[in-house]
Amino acid sequence: MMAEDYRNDPYLQALAGLTAHEPERLRADLIRMRCHAGIAGRRRMEAALAPAANRICRLLLEPALVVLACAVYLSEVLRRALLLYGF
Repeated sequence: MMAEDYRNDPYLQALAGLTAHEPERLRADLIRMRCHAGIAGRRRMEAALAPAANRICRLLLEPALVVLACAVYLSEVLRRALLLYGF
């Protein structure tokens, strides 16, 4: 789109006429504090519920599975490339 297209677009002209309303500072701070408290509570709950086996799985098993999937994909790409070039 060109700059002229923006000036001729009735939807963009209607949007340009809207005013922006900012929330009250106190209300924004309260919402932010509630969000931070909710996130912190969720993290504490997940940390308390996560057994050691789950942590080991997340630290060792998941990366190993990703590496395995990538290796399988790469070997298939190489196999198809070799077949394409007649090797």
